[in-house]
Amino acid sequence: MTRSGWVSYASGAVLAFALSGAAFAETAAAPAPQQTRSADQTADQGAVVGDVIVTALRREERLRDVPVSITAVTSGGLERAGISNLRDLGNITPGLVFTGQAGLASPTIRGIQSTLGQAGAETPTSIYLDGVYQPNIAANIMDIADIEQVEVLKGPQGTLFGRNATAGAINIRTINPSFDMRGEATISDGIYFGGGAKTSHDVIAKGYVTGPLAGDWLAGSLSGYYEYVPGYLTNDINGGRTGKIEKYVVRGKLLIKPSDTFSILLTGLYAHRNDETAFGSQPLNGNTNIAFFPDGVVPTKIWHVASPLRHGVGQLYVTQKSASVKLKWDAGPDVGEFSSLTSYLDVAAQLIVPIAAAHSPTCVSTFKCIIYDDVYPSKTFQQEVNFTSAKWGRLNLVAGAIYYHDHATIVSDINPPLDANGDLAGPGPVYLVGIVNTNAIAGFGEASYDMTDRLHLIAGLRYSREKRLGHGNIVARIPSTGAVTNSAWTPRLSARYDLTDRSNVYFTYSKGFKSAVLDSINQTDHVASPEKVTSYEVGVKASLQNLSFNVAAYYYDYRNLQVQFFDGVTTILTNAANAKIYGVEGDAAYQITPDLSIQATGSWLAHANYSDFKGGVAFVLPNSADGMQQVVVDASGERMVKTPKFTGSVSLNYSTELANGHRIDASATYAYVSAYYFDLLKRVDTHGYGTVNGNIGFTPDGSRMRFSIFAKNLTGEKYFTGALLGNQADAPVYAPPRQIGVAANLKF
Repeated sequence: MTRSGWVSYASGAVLAFALSGAAFAETAAAPAPQQTRSADQTADQGAVVGDVIVTALRREERLRDVPVSITAVTSGGLERAGISNLRDLGNITPGLVFTGQAGLASPTIRGIQSTLGQAGAETPTSIYLDGVYQPNIAANIMDIADIEQVEVLKGPQGTLFGRNATAGAINIRTINPSFDMRGEATISDGIYFGGGAKTSHDVIAKGYVTGPLAGDWLAGSLSGYYEYVPGYLTNDINGGRTGKIEKYVVRGKLLIKPSDTFSILLTGLYAHRNDETAFGSQPLNGNTNIAFFPDGVVPTKIWHVASPLRHGVGQLYVTQKSASVKLKWDAGPDVGEFSSLTSYLDVAAQLIVPIAAAHSPTCVSTFKCIIYDDVYPSKTFQQEVNFTSAKWGRLNLVAGAIYYHDHATIVSDINPPLDANGDLAGPGPVYLVGIVNTNAIAGFGEASYDMTDRLHLIAGLRYSREKRLGHGNIVARIPSTGAVTNSAWTPRLSARYDLTDRSNVYFTYSKGFKSAVLDSINQTDHVASPEKVTSYEVGVKASLQNLSFNVAAYYYDYRNLQVQFFDGVTTILTNAANAKIYGVEGDAAYQITPDLSIQATGSWLAHANYSDFKGGVAFVLPNSADGMQQVVVDASGERMVKTPKFTGSVSLNYSTELANGHRIDASATYAYVSAYYFDLLKRVDTHGYGTVNGNIGFTPDGSRMRFSIFAKNLTGEKYFTGALLGNQADAPVYAPPRQIGVAANLKF
C-alpha cells in the first residue's frame, strides 16, 4: 500500500471508530461534567484514567487533549501491575518492548530500537528523570523509590525532547518537596523459585519523606531504595548459587521559595548497582563453541550459567552521581513562566562478559573464546532554558534552548588474565581506550492555536546542531578526518478536532533525528550516519464518565538505521539503509462498578520491515571450536529484529471497604508478547509468551498500613529479553523466574 493510500485508510478507520465512540460519549456523558483529576487522585480513587495530567508538551495538560500517543502511569498503577523497574513497563504500555543487549538498556517503541554499544551511543528512546536527559545506556534500568508518574511518549519527539528521541521518550517524575509533612515506606520479600531456578529471596526496602524545614520558604525530601537478591542462578561449575544483585539509590531535594513567584529546586542523587544477572547468559540450545573443548562446561538448563569468572557469571557494576538546579519564575498570569535547568551526571559502569556463555580455560587461553572487560564511564553537563506562555487569547507558546556536553569513554580489555578466584588480575593483550566528546546546541518553539472552540492546531520546530570528536590510545583522532558535525530541522504539525467535550480526533506529522555515532571501540573512520524518522499518526481519544479509550494508527519512514554487530572479536558499525513501519495501537479503561475496573492495551505492529539492507551480519551453523562462520545477509524485505507483531495486556483492579471498616484490594495483570528474534537469521527467537502479575492487599480500619501478597510471572514463563550474539555462541539472558512475596506499606 502506498503512503498516501495507507494514511487515507488509517484516517478513515480511526475516524469511523471515533465517530461511533463520540456517539456513545454523548449518551454516556449525560451526568454532571467530569472534573479534571490528577494522576494520584485517579489512582487512589480506583477510577478510570482519562483526565490524567501530563507534561508531554512541556506544560501541564489533560492526557486526552495532547495529540500524541501517551501512556501515563502513577506509582500506585506501577505497584498494582507488578512493575518494579523500567524494563517491566512494556507490560502495560502498548508498543513498548524493553529489550536489551543483556544488561544495557535498549527499549523498542513501535519497532524503533538500537543495537549500539559505542562510547557516546544513545538509544532512540530518550529517558528523562525529573527533566534531565539520561544518556548512559548502562545506567538506564532504574529502580526509584519516590515515583510520582511515568509518561511514555510514542513517536518522534524531536521538536520538544531532542535529537535522539526518534522512537519516543520516557519521562519519569519523582515527588518534589512539599510543605505538608508526608511520607511512605515499603518493605517486601519476594521468593524466586521453580523451573530449575535456585530458590532465592528478593528483599526490597524503599521510601521517602518530605516536609517543611523552615517556615513557608524551605522544604526538603529524602528518598531511598535498597534491594538484595542472593541469586536464583546455578553455577554449573560447582553447582552453587550465583547471580547476586545488590542495588541502592539515595536522592535528596531542597525546595527554596523566597516568594510565591520564584522557586529553586536542588536535587542530588547517588546510586550503585552490582548485578550478576544482567550478563548471566547461557547458550541457546547448547550452541557454543566451548562444546567442542574437552574441558568445556556448557549450561543446558535455563537459569544455569558457567564461566571462568568469579561466581561463574558475567557481571555489571554501575555507580551514578548527579546534581541539578531548577529555577522557576512566574512572570504573571498575562505573561507565563520562565525556567532554567542545570544538571551534571557522572556515571561509571563496568561490564565483564564471557561471550561464549560457557566455561573452558583452554578456549580462553587459545583466544577462541573472548572475555570482555568493558569500562563505560561518562560525564554529562546540560543547560536548558524554557518559556511557557500564559494563555494569550487563542494562543499558547512554548520555547527553549539547550546546551549539551558529554564526555564518554569505552575501555575494552579483551581476555584479561584472571587469578585463581576468577577475578581480573591485570590488563589483557588487547587493551583499547576510545573517548568521544559531544557538544550539542538546540533551539525550539511550539505554538498551539485554537482556530475555533473545537479545532486546535499545533506547529513546532527545532534546530539541532551537534559535533562529535574522539581520540584513543591507538589513534590521535576518531575519525582521523576530524570532527563529525550534524544538524537537522525537526518539525511537528498537529491538528485536533473535539467531537464532544470529552472526545477528539487528531492528526500529527513529525520528524525525528538521531545523530551520528563514532567507532570508538575499533578507533576507525567508520561513522554511522544520522538516522531520521518521518511519522504520520491519526488517532482518537475519549474520556467519559466510566470509560476512557485511546486509539492511534501510524506510519513511519525510517532512514539510515544505525546498527552494530559483533564478529567474534570486534564490532562492526554501519547503517542498515531504510525501513517502513506501520501499525495500530490502543488502550481502554472501564469502571465496571465503583469497586471494580478493567484496563486493556494492545499494539499490532503490522509491518516493520527493512526496505533495503544488503549488508547485514549473521553467523551460520554448524558451530565448531573456531566458532560459527560469519556471513553477509541481504535482509531487504525482512522483519526488523526485536519487533514483535503484537503486544497487549488486560488488568483487573478491585477495591472495597468491608462493613467493619477494613479495606481489601486486589489486582491482576496478564501481558502477552508475540514472538520476535534478535538475529537476522531468526535463530535466536523469543517465542510468544504471557506473564501474570498479581497483588492482594489488606488495610485495617483506621490504619495507615497496608499488608499485601504479590506475585510476578506467576505462571513461570521462560523467556529472554536480551541476548549477546557473536560467532562463539547464541547467548540470551532470561527474565527472572516465578516470584511470590509479601510486603508492608506505611503512608503517613
